[in-house]
Amino acid sequence: MAYNYVVTAQPPTSVTVSLSANFTGRNDINLIAVKGNRLEVAMVTAEGLKPLLDIPIYGRIEAVLPFRPKGEDKDVLFLLTERLKCMIFSFNTLKRRVETQYSGDLFQHTGRASEAGFLAVIDPDAQVIVLRLYLGMLKVIPLSQTDCGAMTAFDVRVEQLDILDLAFLHGYAQPTIAYIHQDELSGIRHLETKVVDCEEKVLKDGPMHVPAIEMESQMLVPVPGPMGGLIVAGQQTLQYVPKDGDQAKSVTSQPKEFATSVVQCFCCLDSKRILLGDLHGNLMMVLLKHGSDARSPIVSDMEVVVLGRVTSPRTICYLDNGVVFIGSSLGDSQLIRLLPEPEVESTAQIEVMENFPGLGPISDLVVVDQDRQGQGLIVTCSGFAHAGTLRCVRSGIGIQDLANADFGAMVQGVWALRTGMDADTYDTNILTAFVEQSRLIGFTGKDMDELEEIASEDHDFIQDEQTLHAANMAHDCVVQIVPSKILLVDTATRRLKHTWCPPDNGQISVATGNNEQIVVACAQHLFYLTVSADGLQLISNRVLANEVSCLDVSVTTPNMSTTDICAVGLWKDISVLLLYLPSLEEGSSTKLDSEIVSRSVVKCVFEEEEYLFVSMGDGSVNSFPAEFRTARLGLRKRVVLGSIPATMRTFQASRTSSSLNIFVCSDRPSVVYSSNQKLLFANVNVKGVDHICSFNSAVYPESLVVISESKIVFGRVDDIQKLHIRTIELGETPRRIAHDVASASFGVLVDREVGTLPGPGSITESLAIKGCTSKADAVDVPAPRMPSDAGSGKSVSQSNGMKHYINARMATTFIIFDEHTLEALCGYELVDGEAVLSVCIMEFPNEARPFYCIGTTLPEDDDDDEDTKGFIHLLQWHEGNLIRVFRKEVQGACYNLLSFHGKLLASVNHAVALYEWTESRELRCDCVHSELVTVLYLKAKGDFILCGDLMRSLTLLQHRPTEGVMSLVASDFKTNWMFAVDIMDDDTFIGSEEYGNLFTCVRDSSSSRDEDLKQLNTSGRFHLADHVNVFRPGSLTMKDTDDKAQQQSLLFGTVGGSVGVIFPLDESTFTFLQHVQTRVADVIKSIGNISHEDFRSFYSPSLVQPQAGFIDGDLVEMFLDLPQDRMMRVARGLTRTQHGQVVEVTVDYLTKYIEDFSRLH
Repeated sequence: MAYNYVVTAQPPTSVTVSLSANFTGRNDINLIAVKGNRLEVAMVTAEGLKPLLDIPIYGRIEAVLPFRPKGEDKDVLFLLTERLKCMIFSFNTLKRRVETQYSGDLFQHTGRASEAGFLAVIDPDAQVIVLRLYLGMLKVIPLSQTDCGAMTAFDVRVEQLDILDLAFLHGYAQPTIAYIHQDELSGIRHLETKVVDCEEKVLKDGPMHVPAIEMESQMLVPVPGPMGGLIVAGQQTLQYVPKDGDQAKSVTSQPKEFATSVVQCFCCLDSKRILLGDLHGNLMMVLLKHGSDARSPIVSDMEVVVLGRVTSPRTICYLDNGVVFIGSSLGDSQLIRLLPEPEVESTAQIEVMENFPGLGPISDLVVVDQDRQGQGLIVTCSGFAHAGTLRCVRSGIGIQDLANADFGAMVQGVWALRTGMDADTYDTNILTAFVEQSRLIGFTGKDMDELEEIASEDHDFIQDEQTLHAANMAHDCVVQIVPSKILLVDTATRRLKHTWCPPDNGQISVATGNNEQIVVACAQHLFYLTVSADGLQLISNRVLANEVSCLDVSVTTPNMSTTDICAVGLWKDISVLLLYLPSLEEGSSTKLDSEIVSRSVVKCVFEEEEYLFVSMGDGSVNSFPAEFRTARLGLRKRVVLGSIPATMRTFQASRTSSSLNIFVCSDRPSVVYSSNQKLLFANVNVKGVDHICSFNSAVYPESLVVISESKIVFGRVDDIQKLHIRTIELGETPRRIAHDVASASFGVLVDREVGTLPGPGSITESLAIKGCTSKADAVDVPAPRMPSDAGSGKSVSQSNGMKHYINARMATTFIIFDEHTLEALCGYELVDGEAVLSVCIMEFPNEARPFYCIGTTLPEDDDDDEDTKGFIHLLQWHEGNLIRVFRKEVQGACYNLLSFHGKLLASVNHAVALYEWTESRELRCDCVHSELVTVLYLKAKGDFILCGDLMRSLTLLQHRPTEGVMSLVASDFKTNWMFAVDIMDDDTFIGSEEYGNLFTCVRDSSSSRDEDLKQLNTSGRFHLADHVNVFRPGSLTMKDTDDKAQQQSLLFGTVGGSVGVIFPLDESTFTFLQHVQTRVADVIKSIGNISHEDFRSFYSPSLVQPQAGFIDGDLVEMFLDLPQDRMMRVARGLTRTQHGQVVEVTVDYLTKYIEDFSRLH
């Protein structure tokens, strides 16, 4: 039995549905975007989109419709999932949560699912919802005007089986639908309308019937009142049909822009202006023109205006004030603004306001350890056509090294200061603390790139004691606090202005301050001082019950320079106090429930919410929601970030940002920040940090000073987020990628449709301009198949989640990129029409340098025929030259290539062939196995070869080198249409298939029965709700050499743009996490009342089986976000066997246990 933990590192990015609604409030304009099984809700503000909610749904979302029930002041949402679970839910503004009002199941065992997919539409008056789910039938849901929970649904039959599109019309007394259907015999498409009669539960003939519309008509655009009617969009024409259905009044337009692309989506701005978006990103506006009488609602003409080019749109949503959201499943989504008509005809009428990174669809990826530190960088082939890109995905927050030096001694602290005659807004010095000494460091050299200690005669800072705190303060002075005293130094002259010493020769042990206030502790004795023009003034003091371990007087009130609260951590009783200033009276005392002393305490405000953070000597950080005005702390949450004492400092990632972040210094440094009102902890990609401070100089603006032992680094921090995505624009579709370690390069295969010239900025065009491309020799390529209808050039198909031209021939280029800079270096153009399928790196034993091997095919004229001709190209990249060394013709499509014991393994149609490289530098076939249907995927381990077949699921072969054969070892006899495969260990194999499921198969190699040895038995089943295109061994986080699960982890990329991780588990860990998973599912109420068990069960139209062998890491890790009372409910009664004894699990234990898993991704 195989056990695995599957979790999402990067959620889906492909937007499939977007809409505008007043969901979170009566006056809120919300953008609602669907990404896989997640619903993201943002609010439209003057500054842009403000994220509000991220709602997980137990099922891939097919449709979302907003409507407003009678008597309500805001909208509710109707949602449909891929398994036909439906629900209506609303947002409770008082409790700030989403609540289900209605849920149901529309699945029918006897129905045959619509071949065009599921579709839901709602009539303009929100009386009824109609759904296309099954052939020859429509599902109708009358919307109750009083109680959503009382809704019922009924079926109505339609004569036409194949309904291609469906829409409600405006301006009719009764709900009226229009739909396009296609005659099964002639293939001719027609437009029909029906009136939905909810009382009699039937469809009645409607006002329109338009026979023989354009052959490729595929989309209906209902026109709002007062004109009404609808537009039928085809591949060549737009046809407006008036409200009364009079064909004599219909208007047809044939825009020239339609000749080169396919309209994907629309958005009505009003009754006269409609936005259209096509596959290649052309954003067009349809202008409906009236007749001679301006008051007449009759349309006399249509004009199509191209506004500009955007991302490839899947959905268009108008928000407000000319702002439009373009949602894409093939690239980045965008927020754009519509501009007035330009003075120059060629000027675009759109302005891109913001881009939202989209990784989908991920067709291939590689994992690279660039820094050789065990941390993976993922490089993905993402997007389609002009939106094609390479994406570099890295976990955690990076620090770009700008400069560094070594002090030769352990640094105990660092502070940035502005001193000297030239001090203004920039930091000019750093004060570093060492054991029993301090140094004031300045910069020398033309570019201030050399560090130099400032001579003691040039300043009055203390040098023979260790600095505890230093900062610029009010009244043009700098404070330095050492154990014996507090010094105020003039900012400009660096000369002493004032000092204060603790009474009775006391020694200061802890110190903190802000712009005007200072608090210091001498063991148990606390002193509060202020800074004025007259110097330091002691305001109050107090003796506490225990010695002070840490202090903080950070200002949390906006537009204030002082605070009324001092946070104090105590040694002996391990507690934290909130004391009022200036009196130092106790406001509250909170035990930290630990035996380890606190090391630092920080008050902070994240997204207008106050928090108190306390870091501990064991590397953990406690966080409390706080109300500092009343000195109250909420329920504690504990996160383990490292294994050594952790300290914290606040910093700003950017001077333009008003929000602070917290840097946690430890052996595993992290940054604390907030997003969507949720605290997040992001790893920092350095191996250990002792101290940090913000540093903003003319040479190193908006940077950090990072101390690790004796080394100092000036660095710039990445944007604060858990995963960082870098984009390399290609302008063409990337298909496959390979990484050559020896030459530190990537080889990427990109393609475009033949006849479509490389667009401006495309990677092929830029290389051609540089003269850095070479071309393959010409071969005989079949001519493209001509369509039967002369009026339609192409048809659209759905494949791997994106639309493409199935009749188009492709032009492919193989491009070399530098591994570090990702600069395109050289290209190799294949013959037009030669479709690329695979690429790999191959090291032959008798060659000094590796080869890039490319597998291709020459597609047959007839789509139903198997390809009979393809090629294997062998290229070498060396010293700036890309040379084709050899090209071998094969008898079919070369779907996959793989390095295998110094030989080249290839899947060609139904066969697996092994090629060896001869001394004459040619490929010679060594052996072949040809008993499969179509071998799409290959993976190898040792002598075993795993084949992913088009239909026959998984097959395991073994190469016997002494006999020169590949023999069948075992097969999975189930029918699975495969998307990706991989080998997890010697007897465990994983695959993904067409319905978004993962499954594992195991081989019982210890059995003595031949039947068991020849069969791959399914041991694990899991519904991912997305299609996995590629598996790769690797890790996103810094590898722990002692963590077996991390060493064996698999990364995967999906059509929806998500990146996930799979870790193997042992049986006891799996059993324990299974109990946790069940309990978390019980305490988290799902939207729509869908059970987690149903959601994750293996699903296909013919088979539903329970989830097995997999732990849902996304659900388990939701435990970390639960309030304390729900955490206690999950942990109550859980037990764990440790050292042979059964012990009860505490909340702290379970939190740390789950955090260890979350840290792995």
